[in-house]
Amino acid sequence: MIKFENPEDGKYFSQLLCKRGERISKYKLLFDFCDPSIKRKEFNKIRNSIVTRFLKLNGLVCGIAFDKICDINSGINIDHIIPLSTNKLNKELRNMNSLKGKKVKTQSFGSNNIKNLILTCRKCNAHKKHKILTKREIRKILNKKFITGK
Repeated sequence: MIKFENPEDGKYFSQLLCKRGERISKYKLLFDFCDPSIKRKEFNKIRNSIVTRFLKLNGLVCGIAFDKICDINSGINIDHIIPLSTNKLNKELRNMNSLKGKKVKTQSFGSNNIKNLILTCRKCNAHKKHKILTKREIRKILNKKFITGK
């Protein structure tokens, strides 16, 4: 069971990730709600080994491959499919506004589990930033990753 802070967050991610008949618990390894700064420190420790593992398993292939942007020769990054943190749901589901001189509060979502990581080119990674991809984009990535067991 995944314990989202807000029930509407669980509904949002269920609609985003789940196929008909699936439960969000299938995707529990994609989520970690602890402080993003802790997750970033942990990620920095495992980043190089993750890069090596992805290169060994898939070769030099961008896992996102946005049309007209993707360029594997721009360099490589490891990206989180579900971002470590984002303010998207606070903006869109709760209609929160930023306070003067500050951004809308972010929430912690994504994990450093290999199921939530993907090798990307630098251009696709820079384009995605901390955004949550569309259902179509996520399905494309997850289907590829789950079929190959990575």
